[in-house]
Amino acid sequence: MTETSKAILIAGPNLSLDRTIAVDEISVGRIHRARRRDARGGGKGANVARALRSVGTHARVGGFVAGATGDAIRSLLGHEGLHVSTIEVEGESRSCLTVLARESTTVFNEEGPSIEGRAWERFEDLILENVPEKGILVCSGSWPPGAPVDAVAGLVRGAVARGCFTICDTSRAQLQRALEAEPDLIKPNLAEARALLDPDAPPEPVDEGAGALDRAAGYATRLAELGPKAVVCSAGSQGAVLVAGADLWRFPALPIEAVNPVGAGDSMVAGIADALARDGDLVSAVRWGTAMAAASCETFAAGLLDGDRARRLYASSSAI
Repeated sequence: MTETSKAILIAGPNLSLDRTIAVDEISVGRIHRARRRDARGGGKGANVARALRSVGTHARVGGFVAGATGDAIRSLLGHEGLHVSTIEVEGESRSCLTVLARESTTVFNEEGPSIEGRAWERFEDLILENVPEKGILVCSGSWPPGAPVDAVAGLVRGAVARGCFTICDTSRAQLQRALEAEPDLIKPNLAEARALLDPDAPPEPVDEGAGALDRAAGYATRLAELGPKAVVCSAGSQGAVLVAGADLWRFPALPIEAVNPVGAGDSMVAGIADALARDGDLVSAVRWGTAMAAASCETFAAGLLDGDRARRLYASSSAI
């Protein structure tokens, strides 16, 4: 691949201390003994940067930190070689736990510190003062409590004014308001798209099995009518779809031996941003994102992947 011609900045405000443990099985009310463990600075934005670094691309992340946990997050991310700019706030940064068992993956996510006073304005200034001219801005993950409901929309508008390509991988009210700013691309998963379009429908798992790509295509088509220039809707182990204008492509899942599916969506976003930063076309970018997502599922920690493995998967991938 060629060197990136566009810089990438990631707005991932809800940084966290991410712990992953593996157990034989999980059962309520029992003491469990972990047979494997990992701890690192995380959150979806950090995962995107980690996945990019795995394939040789560097990006900067902006986020909030609070308390002793925030100090640990900042130290761990720096030790890992990720470039992170932080805004300190009161309270305590969140911790998140992923429990991998043989038959299931269980995730516990805390909410994050509350954003009060001028903290959001400081963060918005941090992002918009550093957003690369004609580069790529990725808005990734959940937004901490207290952040304005149109926080993502404001960042998108500011980045567009600087000629940036904008990618939104968020959910709920933030995604709904971001649509009004007409981002270049949004990337919900199946459950997030369904929650936005059919809020009264009962919850469904991300990985729906047979027919998931068809449902993802339907959701992506409906979302594309609400403002974004393109929509990628991922459907877990079934693959993903892309809707851009009147065109729709399906990206079937790639054959892998899954270890940890958490962070696959972040790796997909990383791949899309990486390819676009190298002046690739959108279809090839989603193919590369799909390959990076698949490769990340084969690693224990979220966002980590083998770049050579991703390149081999990309060579075997297709868009139909």
